[in-house]
Amino acid sequence: MNRNWVKIFELFVAAGISLGFLYLFYKIVGFDKLIKFFTELSFINIILAFFLYVLSYITRTIRWQITLSIKGFWKLFKITSFNTVFNIFLPFRTGELSFFYMLKKENIPVSESALSFFSVRAFDGIALITVFLVSYLIYSGYFLLSILVFILMPFSFYVFKGILSFIKKDKIKNFKENVLTIKNIFSLYLLSIFTFIFKFTGFYLVLPPSINLSYIEAFIASSAGDLTTILPIHGLAGIGTYEGGYAGILILMGIDKESALIASVFVHIFILLGSALLGIFSFVFLRR
Repeated sequence: MNRNWVKIFELFVAAGISLGFLYLFYKIVGFDKLIKFFTELSFINIILAFFLYVLSYITRTIRWQITLSIKGFWKLFKITSFNTVFNIFLPFRTGELSFFYMLKKENIPVSESALSFFSVRAFDGIALITVFLVSYLIYSGYFLLSILVFILMPFSFYVFKGILSFIKKDKIKNFKENVLTIKNIFSLYLLSIFTFIFKFTGFYLVLPPSINLSYIEAFIASSAGDLTTILPIHGLAGIGTYEGGYAGILILMGIDKESALIASVFVHIFILLGSALLGIFSFVFLRR
């Protein structure tokens, strides 16, 4: 009973965050201006953005090929697309459970899927922090320091690998020695970096031209938006929390509130539609 009340409370909080953001957006920008900005979108840019978004799914799929015993690309692409959709639309990261469920149906034991999952999520975190720091350092004029950060960040994964060393289980030991090799660590790091580069470049392309954000500003904002996914509580489908991260960092950088909020909404709409389309594609063509 207590657990049910907690879930209901969390749902109300998520709904409150989303409704609060929509009200704030209405007061600062107004939905009429949002509709007006839609007329500025370039169809070619949207197609190119979606192509880059698909590339980000491909790099993520390749990471699973490295860390899992199952190697079928399209099977893993389907799992990636379904897992992303569930993560976006289910509250509080409960969509992550779909990853273990789908792999269990492919006869992958939870012990293997868990090791793969936490390793790849560690690289997600490392790569996301890297692209945020590197882009912000470049924006601030510290180009050499940004290169140093990019070179050194993959070594932080050895902290995670060191933690695994304290767990005396044969499966973990084999995974650490056979999967988390130096070659694979740097491959996973670069694939994770490219995942975010493809995504964030696509997000930049879907912005209306009159918002007038530079590529590096949009890249920093996209990084901050993605960082909100680690929060324990999100708005419904991330509405409110994602925009808070994306628009918040732009406002701190001196971008006017209206432009920051409109940009965050356009990017989030693209994420919701893009992930839904890839989920539908996987369901229709890759289900079997």
